Amino acid sequence: TESLLQAARQRLKLWDVSDDQIRRLEETREPRRTITFYSPHHGFILEKKAFEHLRVTLDTDLYMIADLSTVWAIADIYEYEASLVQVGQRATLSLPTYPGQTFAGRISYIYPQFDPQTRTLKVRMDFPNPGLKLRPDMFATAEIGVNLGAQLVIPADAVLDSGTQRYVFLAKGDGYFEPREVTLG
Repeated sequence: TESLLQAARQRLKLWDVSDDQIRRLEETREPRRTITFYSPHHGFILEKKAFEHLRVTLDTDLYMIADLSTVWAIADIYEYEASLVQVGQRATLSLPTYPGQTFAGRISYIYPQFDPQTRTLKVRMDFPNPGLKLRPDMFATAEIGVNLGAQLVIPADAVLDSGTQRYVFLAKGDGYFEPREVTLG
């Protein structure tokens, strides 16, 4: 009988019945027609398909649960900027809901295909969400840190465009200027 008892315990454990529930069954020695199953996951219920008298099989989805402790944000990157993004790059997220506050994350995946209508590439970024402030379907602005190195930047109206060549004037001091041909980009 001990082996039957052990086999019954093992079957209940395989069904994810908790040790406390098994102990209560042993103490009361009363069979139960219903039993409560506890989810091993925490989160928010997005979809409930479990109803009374529902026949449950292995492929039956009972609940859809979302863990919002880390959230994904999907950003559209313009085609001319696509070569500048890489997996692992830092990103910040700002939302109109929380003005002045930013969330720090990283790019975790770059989708393999451009959107043919918007000519953008989608990237997925992971953001820790300790206060559960970030929620599904919020709109946000993402900034991705790109190291372009040291570059000279001048105002557009400082360039003299002759049609075939472009010049800027370098101040040499004492009212003297020297023209320099430049390539824009």
